[in-house]
Amino acid sequence: MNILEFWGKARPIAPDNGPAWHPLVFHCLDVAAVGGALFARHPGLGDHLYKLLGLSQDDSEPLVLYLLCLHDIGKFAKRFQTKVPEFFPRCFTDDPRRLAGGYDHGVGGLRLFDADDKFFGLPTAARRGVWRPLVSAVAGHHGAPPAPQTASRESLRALRPDFGAPGIEAARAFVDEARGLFSPPSEALSLEPARARRASHALAGLAVLADWIGSSQKWFPYCRPADCGTIDAYWRLARERAERAVDESGVLPARSRGVLGYDSLIGEGATPGPMQEWARDVALPDGPALFMIEDETGSGKTEAALMLAHRLMAAGRADGLYMALPTMATANAMFDRLGKAHRQLFAPGASPSIALAHGSRDLHDGFRAAALRGGRAETGYSGNGGEVDASDATASAACAAWIADDRRRAFLADAGAGTMDQALLAVLPNRHQSLRLLGLMRRVLVLDEVHAFDAYMQREIEALLEFQAGLGGSAILLSATLSSALRRRLLDAFSRGLGGRPDAEAIGGETGYPLATVGVVGHRTAVAVRSRPGRARALPVRFLRTSDDALAEIARAAGEGRAILYVRNSVDDAIEAYEELAARGLDADLFHARFALADRVEIERRVVAAFGKESEARQRAGKVLVATQVVEQSLDLDFDAMATDLAPVDLLIQRAGRLWRHRRPERSGRPELLAVGPDPVADADDAWFESAFRRAAYVYRDHARLWLTARALRDAGAIESPGGLRALVEAVYGDDAEARVPDGLKARFFDAEGRAGADRGVANANTLSFSTGYVYDGGAWDRDVRTPTRIDTDPAVTLRLARVRQGRVVPYAAVDGDSAECWRAWRLSEANVSARRVAGEAIPPEHAEAARAAKAEWTRLDDDKVLVVLDAEGNGAAIASGPGDTTSLRYDSRKGLIWLPADPTLHAPFPPSAG
Repeated sequence: MNILEFWGKARPIAPDNGPAWHPLVFHCLDVAAVGGALFARHPGLGDHLYKLLGLSQDDSEPLVLYLLCLHDIGKFAKRFQTKVPEFFPRCFTDDPRRLAGGYDHGVGGLRLFDADDKFFGLPTAARRGVWRPLVSAVAGHHGAPPAPQTASRESLRALRPDFGAPGIEAARAFVDEARGLFSPPSEALSLEPARARRASHALAGLAVLADWIGSSQKWFPYCRPADCGTIDAYWRLARERAERAVDESGVLPARSRGVLGYDSLIGEGATPGPMQEWARDVALPDGPALFMIEDETGSGKTEAALMLAHRLMAAGRADGLYMALPTMATANAMFDRLGKAHRQLFAPGASPSIALAHGSRDLHDGFRAAALRGGRAETGYSGNGGEVDASDATASAACAAWIADDRRRAFLADAGAGTMDQALLAVLPNRHQSLRLLGLMRRVLVLDEVHAFDAYMQREIEALLEFQAGLGGSAILLSATLSSALRRRLLDAFSRGLGGRPDAEAIGGETGYPLATVGVVGHRTAVAVRSRPGRARALPVRFLRTSDDALAEIARAAGEGRAILYVRNSVDDAIEAYEELAARGLDADLFHARFALADRVEIERRVVAAFGKESEARQRAGKVLVATQVVEQSLDLDFDAMATDLAPVDLLIQRAGRLWRHRRPERSGRPELLAVGPDPVADADDAWFESAFRRAAYVYRDHARLWLTARALRDAGAIESPGGLRALVEAVYGDDAEARVPDGLKARFFDAEGRAGADRGVANANTLSFSTGYVYDGGAWDRDVRTPTRIDTDPAVTLRLARVRQGRVVPYAAVDGDSAECWRAWRLSEANVSARRVAGEAIPPEHAEAARAAKAEWTRLDDDKVLVVLDAEGNGAAIASGPGDTTSLRYDSRKGLIWLPADPTLHAPFPPSAG
């Protein structure tokens, strides 16, 4: 039998010029060669994987390359080979037309192993269960672990309906050839089960990346067997091609710079504060470490994190960093700060890549330019040219879809900034999550504002820390208002990943503030750090009862030439306040999450220019910013006066950090925080908060915590920082908080506690199990819906705004003459809205054909997004709001998306096939 008769790739870029198919054996060698080139060009990656396996390089490298070579062994099945009937191998006697039907070659490869664990020729010193996660990892190179088709073990004979006897024989012959090429270790190998499961997560990501690069026809053009000689000869050719591919792909890390001081890292004349000095001087422990920095807003936590990340990179412990933040706005701000500092992290002459995990500025083109030769135009192997499942999609098309979304590309960049959600997708059963893990494990993971998430996301964050620690990566957590209970949970999660026993680990100095904590395997230390000189202040808090009172105070302050911030808890409240201030003739701006991304980027630029650290008195005088929660974290904004709706105490402290943040000579008097909310009376009832804030009552549903916040602030009279911050947080979130809740709000309190417990339970079920390894059997993959990063009573849906130009439906953010990729314009045209308002699309009939053509440019990962066609003024857009019903919205670049009253004359929604 000639195993070179089996095709592995059959979608040539130029069908009329060159071979029409690429032998399966050659493709498998391409992918193994890419793995070898990655290890040779990126020794840190190889060393990292070898340590996870607990084996020497001499044993690990041939074993890993051998496994990568077997990633597509399931394609020897006749039911795969029939996907392109004209290349059906002659060794089969079947009629390929009678073999049609779904077949997943990843599942097929794992079934071969399950049927006979000696089939893969792996060392027999370890039990079958030890090898299965590693086999599943390479077989799952399409982004998910293969799903077993039966709960019981099958025999090789039972696989014949799919493989055919010639297919099984060819697969066995291929295994023999691969063993001869790679010489993987045999009996002498001792692999611990826990290590195999741990390493399987990293191997899965490596298999995806190697398959993507090894499938690129730019570097691995199709070869006829007769033209390439023997398998040994092709292996030499594949290694030469792989060296070029890996060098040109853009996935190799930039070389890190040697140890720097703060002057070089963040700017001339920088004077490090106490926490920054700690980050510069603390001894770096051996192995993965968790660094936790608790310090007040504006104290320089980000710079301290950059110093720690730099030191870890300079020591060869990481290749780059990824900074995860709560919101798009904070991610944009962090991206701007990284853009100024990231080159200092890397050696002179290096070209480090930097990416924003949701926007599109200043992106590295290396990997993207090579990958985007595929795309939606490259059809899968189902032969129908339509939508195909993941096993039928070509690697080039999958790569194009993944890389075309800048949110995902950030995990292959040397320096990335993005939302927490994008990092959390690494531990959820979403396709290609293993590639995120592969990127993160060689980067310092920085989680900013780590307190600012609900119970569901907190449990996801704990899972992310467990994976990061278990895969040998380090993490840095930043917060100004971390409760002691949450700190313990985060430290425990990292300890679990390291295999430690959290309850047996020592920790000291827990009550100080600011506080710096280091967690390593088996031990934790916490030290109180002095605050920055001149930072201590007692910020008076004055309560207002209504938004009208707040508007009056804002108008007065604007008249005095102050720069003012008014934080509302809901978007609609913010829009109303903005309209009222504009009607009064005030110079107001509006910032919330319901803008198209292109406009959000522009608003952020405008806001930072007007209220940032470098803004001048003449730019700021009399200006008002009305905003939602998008400004309360990480944005370096500075206001002279502030009013804010009542919110949980940790968030109010964050908001207050934007008041008199920097020294300004034109200021006089003292700052004051105006908190808008009801009086925390002792007999508060269930309607206490909702009667004052009808909309915001659904934003912050734990009204008992809001009452505790109001009472704590009223009793304290001020936010004293840094000395009083811990006491305020514990007064609201401490173990004894329940005893202070009024009887009328007890039900709210216990309902919130129950919801939090239930949400943590849901998160437990949704997150992947690190200890199980990369296998389908973990249960989390056994679902038909995409697992969300957030659990929400009001989930969001993504709208893609479009305009009509010369008969074409184009992205809202498209610019005439702009040569940027179309995917970027569509990303910048996205806005998120409540899913309860949107049931689907309602495209005007006259634009239906143009809309279909526009959506043909989207990837399959965008299929759940809703196209909204605006008229020239941004009005008249229709959305399907329910069966047979439509609603309309208006888009305004100054106000964002606004829902309009129902209009019975609007178009009825198209059926799904028309959209």
